[in-house]
Amino acid sequence: MRNIIEQISYMSHEHGNNVAISYREQAMNYRDLDIYSTNLANVLCDSSNPIVVYGHMSPFMIVGMIASIKAGVGYVPIDTSIPKERIEHIINKVEPSFIFNTTDQILEDIEVKQLTIEDSLKTHSSQGELDHLHKNDTVYTIFTSGSTGMPKGVQISYESLLDFTEWMLSLNKLGEGKKWLNQAPFSFDLSVMAIYPCLMSGGTLELVDKLMIEKPKQLYEMLNSKQVESWVSTPSFLEMCLLLPGFDEEHYPELKQFFFCGEVLSHKTATKLREKFNSATIYNTYGPTEATVAVTSIEITEDVLNIFNPLPIGTVRPNSSLENTDEGELVILGKSVSKGYLKDKEKNDKAFNKIDGVKHYYTGDKAEFKEGYWFISGRIDFQIKINGYRMELEEIEMMLEKLSDVKQAIVTPIKKGEKIQYLYATVVLNDSSLSQDQDITKHLKNELKLHLPEYMIPRKFKYTETLPLTPNGKLNRNKVFEELEL
Repeated sequence: MRNIIEQISYMSHEHGNNVAISYREQAMNYRDLDIYSTNLANVLCDSSNPIVVYGHMSPFMIVGMIASIKAGVGYVPIDTSIPKERIEHIINKVEPSFIFNTTDQILEDIEVKQLTIEDSLKTHSSQGELDHLHKNDTVYTIFTSGSTGMPKGVQISYESLLDFTEWMLSLNKLGEGKKWLNQAPFSFDLSVMAIYPCLMSGGTLELVDKLMIEKPKQLYEMLNSKQVESWVSTPSFLEMCLLLPGFDEEHYPELKQFFFCGEVLSHKTATKLREKFNSATIYNTYGPTEATVAVTSIEITEDVLNIFNPLPIGTVRPNSSLENTDEGELVILGKSVSKGYLKDKEKNDKAFNKIDGVKHYYTGDKAEFKEGYWFISGRIDFQIKINGYRMELEEIEMMLEKLSDVKQAIVTPIKKGEKIQYLYATVVLNDSSLSQDQDITKHLKNELKLHLPEYMIPRKFKYTETLPLTPNGKLNRNKVFEELEL
C-alpha cells in the first residue's frame, strides 16, 4: 500500500483533475491539493513542532494536514466551535511554531505566527527535499473534549494511522473513486475515518458543516446534489437524517455503504436503516480516540439484527487485540494504541501501560466477549448508586429504547449535594402526539417494571421532539441536563 504522500502524488500526476474535496460550491482537485500542501510544507519545514490547523469545514484544513505530513511535523486540528479558553490551553500545550488559520478571522491574543490560505497558494522556496513523517512520528494530536476539566491531547503515530487506513480499505466494498460523506468536525477523530480512506482510494470527500446540521433543509439539499456513496457519521447524526423526507434507497440509490462510530448504534436505529437501505453495507465500529478511531467492526446484516439486541461491536482488527481486566474493563493492545497524552504523565500512567514491549490502553468501558463477538455494556464511570443500589445509566436507556413507543432516551441522575436523589428521563417518542397523553408516563413506567427493578425506574419524564447534539454530532448530555425542569 502507498503511504499518504505517495498516494496524493500518484493521484496528482495520474488523475489530477479528479475532485479530492467538495464543500458546498467549493471543489479542490488532487493536483491542487498536492501543490497547495507542498507550498505550505515548504513554510513549515524549518519547524520541529506540530502545526495547529484551525477552521471548520474548509478544504484547506485538509491542505494543512497533508502539508504537515510532508513537512514531517504533524498537525493539531482545532474547530471554530471550540471555546477560546480551550484553544489557548491547546496552544500552550502544543507550543506550535505556526497556526494555519483557514478562516477569515485572525485569532486574537495568540502569540503564534498565523499562516493564511494565501500562504498555501504561493510557491515558497525550499532548501531541499522535504523530510516526510516517519512511522514512529506523531501524525496528529487530537484533544478530547471531556465533560470536565481541560482536554487531553491524544498523540497518534503515522504508523498507527496507516494501519487504521489499510484496515478501513479492507472493509470498503465500493472500490476506488467514490464519494465519501464526512459529518464530523476535523477536531473529532471520527473525521479520520472518512478523510484518509477516501483519499487513499482516490475518492471525493463531501463535507457536512454545522449549519447543515442546524438547518436540515440545507442538509437535504446537499444530499440531493452530491450523490454520496459511502457514509461516515455518528448514530445520532443518522437519527436526524432518518427524519428527512425520502431518505431511502429509492431516492438515494448510489448510497451503498455506512460506517458508524463514536456512540452506541442501537438495534432500533440499525433496523430502521436496514429497512430503508436494504442493499447497503452497514458497519458498526467501536474505538476510543486513544486507539486510532476504531478497533472493532461488524457488518449489520438481517441475521445479526435477528440474533443480537443490543448489537455487538464486532471483532478486533489486525495488529490489535482486546482483553478484559478482572473488573470487566476493556483493554486495547497493539499497533492501534496511542503514543499517550501530550505532556501529561499523571493521566498517561493511569490509562497507558507497556507490558513485554506491547502498548496497553485501559478504556474505562465495560465489555464482554460472547458468541464470537465483543459487546460493550456501558462505562465504568457511568455507574451510579441510589440508596445503596448500584446501576448503569446506559442499561436503563437501552431498556427504554426497546419500548415500542420510544425512539430515543437519555437518563440523567439528579443530585442534592453529592447524593443522587432520583433519575430523570428525557424521551423522544415515535409518535410525538403521545406526549400530550396524561397516561404516557404511567404506561412507560409500567413497561419498564417488566424488565427492571423498581429502583432503576426514572421518577420524572420529559418529552421532546429531538435530543440536542454536540458539535461532534454526539448526544449532548450536558445540554439535556440544563434544559430539565427541576
